[in-house]
Amino acid sequence: MGLSEGSRFLHPQKIAPLLKAPDEGVSYIKMKTTILIILYIFCNMAHAERAMNEMPMYGGSHNPTVAKNKEYSISAAKLGWKYYYDGDLDTAIKRFNQSWMFDRNSKDAYWGFGLIMGRRAIEEDTEINLNESVKYLEKANELSNNDPGILVDLAFSKTLLGNYLKQNKKASYKKYFEEADNLFVKAAQLENKYPLLYFNWSVLKFYEGSYSEAKSKLKLAKNLGYTPDPNYEKELNGKLKK
Repeated sequence: MGLSEGSRFLHPQKIAPLLKAPDEGVSYIKMKTTILIILYIFCNMAHAERAMNEMPMYGGSHNPTVAKNKEYSISAAKLGWKYYYDGDLDTAIKRFNQSWMFDRNSKDAYWGFGLIMGRRAIEEDTEINLNESVKYLEKANELSNNDPGILVDLAFSKTLLGNYLKQNKKASYKKYFEEADNLFVKAAQLENKYPLLYFNWSVLKFYEGSYSEAKSKLKLAKNLGYTPDPNYEKELNGKLKK
């Protein structure tokens, strides 16, 4: 099985933003993607032991008693995004933890947690980390009141979790595919010019075996300027010929 590009949480590549970044105080949607991910199998790697400050919300074992300070929280989140897009996930999550410490309702802290756990799922504890990714992105979405960028990331996280469950013969995968599809629909209603939305939606349809729909979504992404991995497009075209 070939490989495909995926959601922003899979690679820190920097591409020009479509909207303002989160440190500017508004919802952000950026095209930061492109990694080759296995479409059929995510391998469960050995559990990684991590320091408390390298786990979301300090792993639940530390409850810092500091006064709420939104200014400090925003500054810490800005550093979190910087390190995240530089590819330094361990430092990034430390800054997102600080952001959360100063504001327990920081949208960006939960968003960062969700993306980092999604990235970790590629290398270790796949099902556990994808579930964690979904949990934190759902919280970020709740706090943002349906930011389209968060919706797309949440939808893709559910897509990957659904595919993992499908490949491991667990019937619950259908629930995640349905939820992901509904999230993509909602995101498209809010921001219909976001190329990555349609590419990730195409991947969902590929996983479902709806290859004509996958092709249609891919065409929309390309029309908006997205350049997909040619291996994914080749594989999709091969499925359509069968």
